[in-house]
Amino acid sequence: MRSVLSFVFLLATVFTLTGCPATRGRGAGGGSTQGASMAGCNRDLGTTHAAAKLESFFAATTAWNDAAMGVERDLLSACQATGRALEMPEADLASAGGTEGLRTVCGAVEARLRSEFAALRSSASAEITVDARPPHCEVSIDAYARCMGECEATVDPGSVEITCEGGELRGTCDAECTGRCAVDVHAACSGTCQGSCEGTCTARNADGSCNGACDGTCHGSCETSAQASCTGECRGGCSVAYREPYCTGTIRRPTASARCRASCDARIEASARCTPGETNIAMSGGLDAEGTARLARVQAAVRDGVSRILAIRTRVARLRAAGAEIVRTAPEIPSSAAAVGINAIVCATAAAGAIADASASVTVSFEVSVSVSGSMSASAGR
Repeated sequence: MRSVLSFVFLLATVFTLTGCPATRGRGAGGGSTQGASMAGCNRDLGTTHAAAKLESFFAATTAWNDAAMGVERDLLSACQATGRALEMPEADLASAGGTEGLRTVCGAVEARLRSEFAALRSSASAEITVDARPPHCEVSIDAYARCMGECEATVDPGSVEITCEGGELRGTCDAECTGRCAVDVHAACSGTCQGSCEGTCTARNADGSCNGACDGTCHGSCETSAQASCTGECRGGCSVAYREPYCTGTIRRPTASARCRASCDARIEASARCTPGETNIAMSGGLDAEGTARLARVQAAVRDGVSRILAIRTRVARLRAAGAEIVRTAPEIPSSAAAVGINAIVCATAAAGAIADASASVTVSFEVSVSVSGSMSASAGR
């Protein structure tokens, strides 16, 4: 955050010298006013390499800011859905807007969720178990290559060599799938069930999700060994280039300039597709009528809201990591913008406010999503 403030200070100095006003902040509805001011910064700033890098940086800032504010809204909606499933009063779920409204509503929902779990544990000599299929996030390889081509004048998008770290390349294989073939199922699985197993699972991940043979119904993906033709998703290897490849981890291109890499990381993470997993709550042992009704409320809350919060936690963690690089390179922008021209300077001051707003929003969304979803693991077991 210190580097963001330094960036704002430097831009204020530039605007004092040029006579251009610098404004930033959120609107009355809790959204960033910088989103609107950045909207005009997708213009052509020139043909120089410096102009191309600034254009990429401004596009990344706009995308990252929009994604941060979108995640904040999605998280509030997920907390409210959780609260309604728990039959909380609507007054407790009304938000005053902004990050403080988010903290207030989600904090109240978390307290209620923990209270319901505590009541369940005390109502019967039983153990609460959580069977979860984790959320899934993916980023486009092709979109990242295009971004690099726009930012680096010497880069041909078709020749960009990209590494997928902490995950693997997946996509449609039009030839022989040399890795593994996965098909989404809600049925019996003859291979490895990755998700939730309604039956007996031979191996589980640390989060409780199934990652082995499922003697019953598999809800998730059924993965089998390599085959000549894969009608589902090919994972880990294709005899030709994947069609519409994506990465389940983090994309890296080490040879790019720091600013272009930061810009493309932020742009791609802003457009990452994260889908909720599936989480089921069960209790062993008997429950009275009141306990049964309470368990039904908790199960509905997990299904309708907490599963979404778990996906948001994953998404916002990725946004936070990508945004850290935008913040780190931001102090270089004032001098670069001054060299390119007045339009670049106008966009640079809007970017300063957007970065500060998005940084604050992402930090709060991350803290809130971790806290609310943490109530699940803290409440499971005896």
